[in-house]
Amino acid sequence: MTECIREIPYAPEHGWRGVGDLYLPAGGAQGQPAALVIHGGGWNAMDKHGLAGIAELVSECGYAAFNINYRLLDNAPWPACGDDCLKAARFVLEAGHPAMERIDRRRLLVIGASAGGHLAMMTGLRLDSDHVRGIVSIAGPSDLTRRFAFPGEESAAFARRFLGEHQETARDALLAEASPLEWVRPNAPPLLCVHSSNDELVPLEQSKWIVDAYRNAGAQAQLFLFDGPGRQHGIWIDGTDPGRLRAEPTGAVTAFLQDVAANAKN
Repeated sequence: MTECIREIPYAPEHGWRGVGDLYLPAGGAQGQPAALVIHGGGWNAMDKHGLAGIAELVSECGYAAFNINYRLLDNAPWPACGDDCLKAARFVLEAGHPAMERIDRRRLLVIGASAGGHLAMMTGLRLDSDHVRGIVSIAGPSDLTRRFAFPGEESAAFARRFLGEHQETARDALLAEASPLEWVRPNAPPLLCVHSSNDELVPLEQSKWIVDAYRNAGAQAQLFLFDGPGRQHGIWIDGTDPGRLRAEPTGAVTAFLQDVAANAKN
Protein backbone atom coordinates (compact mmCIF):
# COMPACT_ATOMS: atom_id res chain seq x y z
CA MET A 1 0.00 0.00 0.00
CA THR A 2 1.25 3.48 -0.90
CA GLU A 3 2.49 5.62 2.00
CA CYS A 4 1.95 9.40 1.84
CA ILE A 5 3.88 12.05 3.78
CA ARG A 6 1.73 15.18 3.53
CA GLU A 7 2.36 18.92 3.50
CA ILE A 8 6.14 18.91 2.99
CA PRO A 9 7.26 22.53 2.46
CA TYR A 10 9.56 22.95 -0.54
CA ALA A 11 9.03 26.74 -0.69
CA PRO A 12 7.87 27.73 2.83
CA GLU A 13 7.84 31.41 1.90
CA HIS A 14 4.73 30.72 -0.22
CA GLY A 15 2.71 29.05 2.55
CA TRP A 16 0.33 26.30 1.46
CA ARG A 17 1.12 26.98 -2.19
CA GLY A 18 4.70 25.93 -1.52
CA VAL A 19 4.02 22.42 -0.19
CA GLY A 20 3.75 18.93 -1.64
CA ASP A 21 2.79 15.38 -0.68
CA LEU A 22 5.34 12.58 -1.06
CA TYR A 23 3.88 9.25 -2.19
CA LEU A 24 6.15 6.29 -1.46
CA PRO A 25 5.73 2.84 -3.02
CA ALA A 26 4.73 -0.13 -0.90
CA GLY A 27 7.60 -1.03 1.40
CA GLY A 28 8.84 2.55 1.77
CA ALA A 29 11.53 4.51 -0.03
CA GLN A 30 14.62 2.48 -0.84
CA GLY A 31 16.23 3.18 -4.17
CA GLN A 32 13.01 3.87 -6.09
CA PRO A 33 13.15 6.45 -8.91
CA ALA A 34 11.87 9.94 -8.13
CA ALA A 35 8.97 11.75 -9.80
CA LEU A 36 7.43 15.22 -9.68
CA VAL A 37 3.65 15.49 -10.20
CA ILE A 38 2.08 18.83 -11.26
CA HIS A 39 -1.63 19.67 -11.20
CA GLY A 40 -3.61 21.57 -13.82
CA GLY A 41 -6.34 24.17 -13.56
CA GLY A 42 -5.47 26.75 -16.21
CA TRP A 43 -2.50 27.95 -14.12
CA ASN A 44 -5.02 29.71 -11.88
CA ALA A 45 -7.11 27.05 -10.10
CA MET A 46 -7.01 23.68 -8.36
CA ASP A 47 -4.32 22.19 -6.15
CA LYS A 48 -2.38 18.98 -5.62
CA HIS A 49 -5.53 17.02 -4.80
CA GLY A 50 -6.43 17.22 -8.49
CA LEU A 51 -3.45 15.01 -9.42
CA ALA A 52 -3.45 12.81 -6.29
CA GLY A 53 -4.80 9.91 -8.35
CA ILE A 54 -1.93 10.24 -10.81
CA ALA A 55 0.54 10.50 -7.93
CA GLU A 56 -0.89 7.23 -6.61
CA LEU A 57 -0.55 5.63 -10.06
CA VAL A 58 3.06 6.78 -10.36
CA SER A 59 3.79 5.37 -6.91
CA GLU A 60 2.10 2.09 -7.85
CA CYS A 61 4.55 1.95 -10.77
CA GLY A 62 7.43 1.98 -8.26
CA TYR A 63 8.27 5.69 -8.13
CA ALA A 64 8.49 8.03 -5.15
CA ALA A 65 6.17 10.83 -6.33
CA PHE A 66 6.21 14.40 -5.00
CA ASN A 67 2.79 15.94 -5.81
CA ILE A 68 2.96 19.72 -5.42
CA ASN A 69 1.02 22.94 -5.14
CA TYR A 70 2.37 26.09 -6.77
CA ARG A 71 1.46 29.78 -6.90
CA LEU A 72 -1.51 30.70 -9.11
CA LEU A 73 -1.65 33.52 -11.65
CA ASP A 74 -3.95 35.88 -9.78
CA ASN A 75 -1.43 36.00 -6.94
CA ALA A 76 1.77 35.74 -8.96
CA PRO A 77 1.91 35.85 -12.79
CA TRP A 78 4.28 33.85 -14.94
CA PRO A 79 7.05 32.84 -14.40
CA ALA A 80 6.09 32.23 -10.73
CA CYS A 81 4.36 28.87 -11.26
CA GLY A 82 7.16 27.69 -13.55
CA ASP A 83 9.80 28.79 -11.07
CA ASP A 84 7.95 26.99 -8.27
CA CYS A 85 7.96 23.75 -10.24
CA LEU A 86 11.69 24.11 -10.91
CA LYS A 87 12.27 24.74 -7.21
CA ALA A 88 10.24 21.66 -6.30
CA ALA A 89 12.22 19.57 -8.79
CA ARG A 90 15.51 20.70 -7.28
CA PHE A 91 14.10 20.09 -3.80
CA VAL A 92 13.61 16.44 -4.74
CA LEU A 93 16.96 16.15 -6.54
CA GLU A 94 18.73 17.57 -3.48
CA ALA A 95 16.74 15.47 -0.95
CA GLY A 96 15.07 18.42 0.75
CA HIS A 97 13.17 16.02 3.03
CA PRO A 98 14.80 13.13 4.93
CA ALA A 99 12.51 10.55 3.27
CA MET A 100 13.96 11.57 -0.09
CA GLU A 101 17.49 10.62 0.90
CA ARG A 102 16.76 6.93 0.29
CA ILE A 103 15.27 7.28 -3.20
CA ASP A 104 17.10 7.35 -6.54
CA ARG A 105 17.40 11.08 -7.20
CA ARG A 106 19.90 10.95 -10.04
CA ARG A 107 17.17 11.52 -12.62
CA LEU A 108 13.65 12.82 -12.15
CA LEU A 109 10.45 11.92 -13.95
CA VAL A 110 8.11 14.91 -14.41
CA ILE A 111 4.40 14.41 -15.10
CA GLY A 112 1.40 16.74 -15.26
CA ALA A 113 -2.03 17.19 -16.83
CA SER A 114 -3.52 20.14 -18.73
CA ALA A 115 -1.73 23.28 -17.46
CA GLY A 116 0.28 20.84 -15.37
CA GLY A 117 1.32 19.12 -18.60
CA HIS A 118 2.67 22.44 -19.83
CA LEU A 119 4.49 22.93 -16.52
CA ALA A 120 5.85 19.37 -16.63
CA MET A 121 7.32 20.00 -20.09
CA MET A 122 8.72 23.39 -19.06
CA THR A 123 10.27 21.90 -15.94
CA GLY A 124 11.77 18.86 -17.63
CA LEU A 125 13.11 20.87 -20.55
CA ARG A 126 14.63 23.62 -18.40
CA LEU A 127 16.47 21.23 -16.11
CA ASP A 128 19.76 19.69 -17.16
CA SER A 129 18.89 16.66 -19.31
CA ASP A 130 21.21 14.50 -17.21
CA HIS A 131 18.85 15.06 -14.27
CA VAL A 132 15.60 14.14 -16.08
CA ARG A 133 14.45 10.55 -16.64
CA GLY A 134 11.44 11.51 -18.75
CA ILE A 135 8.47 13.85 -19.15
CA VAL A 136 4.77 13.00 -19.38
CA SER A 137 2.33 15.63 -20.63
CA ILE A 138 -1.35 14.73 -20.47
CA ALA A 139 -3.24 17.24 -22.64
CA GLY A 140 -0.64 19.92 -22.01
CA PRO A 141 -0.24 23.06 -24.17
CA SER A 142 3.15 23.24 -25.87
CA ASP A 143 2.91 26.53 -27.76
CA LEU A 144 1.28 29.40 -25.89
CA THR A 145 1.70 31.77 -28.83
CA ARG A 146 -0.77 29.63 -30.79
CA ARG A 147 -2.79 28.45 -27.80
CA PHE A 148 -3.83 32.05 -27.15
CA ALA A 149 -3.51 33.53 -30.64
CA PHE A 150 -7.14 34.55 -31.00
CA PRO A 151 -8.00 38.27 -31.39
CA GLY A 152 -9.92 40.51 -29.06
CA GLU A 153 -10.30 41.28 -25.37
CA GLU A 154 -10.35 37.64 -24.24
CA SER A 155 -6.82 37.15 -25.53
CA ALA A 156 -5.64 40.43 -24.02
CA ALA A 157 -7.20 39.49 -20.69
CA PHE A 158 -5.32 36.21 -20.68
CA ALA A 159 -2.05 37.98 -21.46
CA ARG A 160 -2.61 40.32 -18.50
CA ARG A 161 -3.44 37.40 -16.20
CA PHE A 162 -0.67 35.08 -17.36
CA LEU A 163 2.16 37.58 -17.78
CA GLY A 164 1.12 40.48 -15.56
CA GLU A 165 -0.04 43.80 -16.91
CA HIS A 166 3.41 45.38 -16.85
CA GLN A 167 4.66 42.73 -19.33
CA GLU A 168 1.83 43.00 -21.85
CA THR A 169 3.90 45.03 -24.33
CA ALA A 170 6.27 42.06 -24.77
CA ARG A 171 3.45 39.54 -24.94
CA ASP A 172 4.50 37.52 -28.00
CA ALA A 173 8.13 37.13 -26.97
CA LEU A 174 7.22 36.22 -23.41
CA LEU A 175 4.59 33.69 -24.47
CA ALA A 176 7.16 32.11 -26.78
CA GLU A 177 9.68 31.91 -23.93
CA ALA A 178 6.98 30.26 -21.78
CA SER A 179 6.29 27.63 -24.47
CA PRO A 180 7.87 24.17 -24.16
CA LEU A 181 8.14 24.08 -27.96
CA GLU A 182 10.87 26.72 -27.76
CA TRP A 183 12.96 24.61 -25.37
CA VAL A 184 13.23 21.43 -27.47
CA ARG A 185 16.82 20.38 -28.20
CA PRO A 186 18.57 17.27 -29.54
CA ASN A 187 19.34 15.93 -26.06
CA ALA A 188 15.87 16.69 -24.64
CA PRO A 189 14.59 14.10 -22.14
CA PRO A 190 12.22 11.41 -23.47
CA LEU A 191 8.67 12.73 -23.79
CA LEU A 192 5.25 11.07 -23.77
CA CYS A 193 2.24 13.16 -24.81
CA VAL A 194 -1.18 11.67 -24.03
CA HIS A 195 -4.15 13.34 -25.70
CA SER A 196 -7.80 12.64 -26.46
CA SER A 197 -8.58 13.08 -30.14
CA ASN A 198 -11.82 14.85 -29.07
CA ASP A 199 -10.19 17.46 -26.81
CA GLU A 200 -11.26 21.00 -27.66
CA LEU A 201 -10.06 22.57 -24.39
CA VAL A 202 -6.44 21.93 -25.34
CA PRO A 203 -6.51 20.89 -29.01
CA LEU A 204 -4.64 17.78 -30.07
CA GLU A 205 -2.37 19.88 -32.28
CA GLN A 206 -0.62 21.17 -29.15
CA SER A 207 0.78 17.69 -28.51
CA LYS A 208 1.48 17.03 -32.19
CA TRP A 209 3.55 20.20 -32.50
CA ILE A 210 5.99 19.32 -29.73
CA VAL A 211 6.26 15.67 -30.74
CA ASP A 212 7.11 16.81 -34.28
CA ALA A 213 9.66 19.30 -32.89
CA TYR A 214 11.24 16.53 -30.84
CA ARG A 215 11.53 14.24 -33.84
CA ASN A 216 12.93 17.02 -36.01
CA ALA A 217 15.58 17.62 -33.34
CA GLY A 218 16.43 13.93 -33.17
CA ALA A 219 15.02 13.53 -29.65
CA GLN A 220 12.72 10.75 -28.42
CA ALA A 221 8.98 11.49 -28.21
CA GLN A 222 5.76 9.48 -28.32
CA LEU A 223 2.20 10.62 -28.96
CA PHE A 224 -0.55 8.43 -27.53
CA LEU A 225 -4.00 9.23 -28.90
CA PHE A 226 -7.22 7.84 -27.52
CA ASP A 227 -10.94 8.40 -28.08
CA GLY A 228 -11.82 10.15 -24.83
CA PRO A 229 -15.42 11.04 -23.93
CA GLY A 230 -16.63 14.60 -24.27
CA ARG A 231 -14.97 17.67 -25.74
CA GLN A 232 -12.56 18.39 -22.90
CA HIS A 233 -9.62 16.22 -21.82
CA GLY A 234 -11.64 13.02 -21.43
CA ILE A 235 -8.98 11.45 -19.21
CA TRP A 236 -10.80 10.75 -15.93
CA ILE A 237 -12.92 7.81 -14.82
CA ASP A 238 -16.31 9.26 -13.90
CA GLY A 239 -17.02 9.48 -10.19
CA THR A 240 -13.43 9.05 -8.98
CA ASP A 241 -12.13 11.52 -6.38
CA PRO A 242 -9.25 12.05 -6.58
CA GLY A 243 -9.51 11.44 -10.29
CA ARG A 244 -8.11 8.23 -11.69
CA LEU A 245 -7.07 8.02 -15.32
CA ARG A 246 -9.16 6.00 -17.75
CA ALA A 247 -7.76 2.66 -18.90
CA GLU A 248 -6.24 3.91 -22.18
CA PRO A 249 -4.09 6.73 -20.74
CA THR A 250 -3.26 4.58 -17.70
CA GLY A 251 -1.79 1.93 -19.97
CA ALA A 252 0.25 4.46 -21.94
CA VAL A 253 1.62 6.20 -18.85
CA THR A 254 2.42 2.92 -17.09
CA ALA A 255 4.31 1.57 -20.11
CA PHE A 256 6.33 4.78 -20.46
CA LEU A 257 7.24 4.84 -16.76
CA GLN A 258 8.41 1.25 -16.97
CA ASP A 259 10.42 1.95 -20.14
CA VAL A 260 12.29 4.97 -18.81
CA ALA A 261 12.99 3.22 -15.51
CA ALA A 262 14.41 0.21 -17.37
CA ASN A 263 16.46 2.37 -19.75
CA ALA A 264 18.02 4.22 -16.81
CA LYS A 265 19.42 0.92 -15.54
CA ASN A 266 21.05 0.04 -18.86
